[in-house]
Amino acid sequence: MKWRINFDIRDVNFNMLGYYPQGIFAHIPKKNGKQLFTVWYQDYRNDRDTAYVPVEVIETTVKWIAEKIITEPQWAEELHARTEKLNWDYFNYAQSLVGKDFGALNNAELFDYYKTLLWLTEQGHLPSIATTWFVDSDGMIFSEYLKQKLGEHLKSLGIDDPVKTIEYFVLLTTPAKQNFVQLEQLDFLELLKAVVIPAKAGIQYKELITKHWQKWRWTPYGYIGPAYDLKYYEEQVKEALPRVTDPDQMLKEEKERYEKLIAEQNKVISEINLPPQLARLFAIAREIIWLKDLRKYCIWHGHYVLDMLTKEIAKRLNISHKQANHFLTDEMENALLRDKLDIDLINERIKHCVIEATESGTKYYYGKEADAIIAGLDIEEIKLNVEDGFKGATAYPGFVSGKVKVVLSLTDADKVEKGDIMLALTTYPAMLPAMKRASAIVTEDGGITCHAAIVAREFKIPCVVGVKKITSVLKDGDMVKVDATSGVVRKI
Repeated sequence: MKWRINFDIRDVNFNMLGYYPQGIFAHIPKKNGKQLFTVWYQDYRNDRDTAYVPVEVIETTVKWIAEKIITEPQWAEELHARTEKLNWDYFNYAQSLVGKDFGALNNAELFDYYKTLLWLTEQGHLPSIATTWFVDSDGMIFSEYLKQKLGEHLKSLGIDDPVKTIEYFVLLTTPAKQNFVQLEQLDFLELLKAVVIPAKAGIQYKELITKHWQKWRWTPYGYIGPAYDLKYYEEQVKEALPRVTDPDQMLKEEKERYEKLIAEQNKVISEINLPPQLARLFAIAREIIWLKDLRKYCIWHGHYVLDMLTKEIAKRLNISHKQANHFLTDEMENALLRDKLDIDLINERIKHCVIEATESGTKYYYGKEADAIIAGLDIEEIKLNVEDGFKGATAYPGFVSGKVKVVLSLTDADKVEKGDIMLALTTYPAMLPAMKRASAIVTEDGGITCHAAIVAREFKIPCVVGVKKITSVLKDGDMVKVDATSGVVRKI
């Protein structure tokens, strides 16, 4: 049986895993009463999580999820409405813990907060896992279906222009709802408005920047941090102030941006007479992209807060913070409430843990047994034919040439300079400053719903996603031409 890598995430800890591999089975819809997604492995080592799924399993599951969205759009719409509420519940609960004196709590109270936060993490992240992750994680079937149907409709109108099709596709899949990036940007513009006069007068404005930092420092946290320090926002303000001539106008334009986007989308839908059923599916696609972004930011905010709890737990158990982030919930309960702690097991888990999950349960393997399981998987080989360039999917169109910078982890992001072509396995908020400096973004993971695609749309950066193996073939300094409109990257 051939196996395929479904995702490969770096800079994570065990709080990202725990019981989630088995929990997803309750949220992948069954077909005629049968669960198509039957088994998967997660290989956790060195703060890296790689998921393996049988090729036939992932292909049939993804095809079925796309089919269900297309034939039962109401199912997806209702699911997404529930998911949004669950994530705001999760975010608000986590936010209520910020500033709490965990040191004043007894062990039972501390565990209750820990357990509740992890439970809400699962409740926010898993229910829409089928639509916000799996459906576009293998072959981008739903995205390609929309692109195909849009192209067919345009051809029926006499519009047979691939570039125009891509432009319409990008516009119709761009979310028109505020996300955390825009909310922070609006607050930042309000900050600039508040400090621009004091700054000109030489008045100290650090207190205003500190308040902004306290509210938004968590945004790049990911799963293991770090958060922004105060200096980051001080430098951002210092850099932005000379360009501020009319802060009210800047705020007005930012607030109206989504209103203009909605108007533009409605105009195109009317002009091309987009069939109602297809328009509905594009609306679902926009919701998927927006929800994926919301879920990610909520889970990163949740991990930022969870680390406050686990730091206190580490002190009480006389272990390292890293060790405290590698417990299962029942193990944490035993450690805090019953003084039972198997530190050797925790250390083994940090080194290497393989999780085998099926609908009926979860098994955890360590050490040589874990090594043997992964070594025994017959993992498919991805064959590359790069004579015509590396091929992926368009996230945002454009044509750019430049120097490659390969970003495999957060530590690599600093080497991206203005105008570079950023190549990454995947991206996340902590990489946002580097992504803004790049003239184009290319990722191995993801479809139009991935983080890189969302950022590319937000900041209008040419972007190609789903370009397999490109980071293992190209290296820093290589010159490439990115045709993001066609989804092709060529070495010059």
